[in-house]
Amino acid sequence: MKMKSMIPILLCSTLSFAQVLGDPSSLTLRTFGAKSVEQQNIILSEVQLQQLIKTAQQPIDSKLYRIYIAKNGSQSIGYGVLMSKKVRTKTAVTLYLIGSDGKIKSIEIVAFNEPIEYLPSKTWLDGFDNKSSANTLKLNQDIPTTTGATLSARAITDGARTALALLEIVKP
Repeated sequence: MKMKSMIPILLCSTLSFAQVLGDPSSLTLRTFGAKSVEQQNIILSEVQLQQLIKTAQQPIDSKLYRIYIAKNGSQSIGYGVLMSKKVRTKTAVTLYLIGSDGKIKSIEIVAFNEPIEYLPSKTWLDGFDNKSSANTLKLNQDIPTTTGATLSARAITDGARTALALLEIVKP
């Protein structure tokens, strides 16, 4: 099976087992007030993967990503980077909404299959707003921990660094 056809299958299988909390296309459209949203599946080369690992400052276990591009006409005004990450034993899917200025506008949990009490609050997620790759984006440094959801917080924080780094490497 070709790698490009694996992305929708992996995404669908992940979402089918998780509690779905939002639609990435709709969330991207609404966040940026865009007229349209395009989807782009990304398969990183080995060189790009190594660059992502270095820039995100963490191990990366996937070369496959989906990016939503918010557009007004032909102009890209923002991006939604969909990331899937295991929290404890189950997968969470998070959408990182990043403006064309390289700053996080919002983080939305799209699917979550861990117990709901492990889901970080909207107030905690808002702490990422206007952060960019210039920020360290590490727990206990510029991102506070959250009681009762430390593993979720770590997964979301690591995902934010990865999403920002990914856009720097493959900005559509």
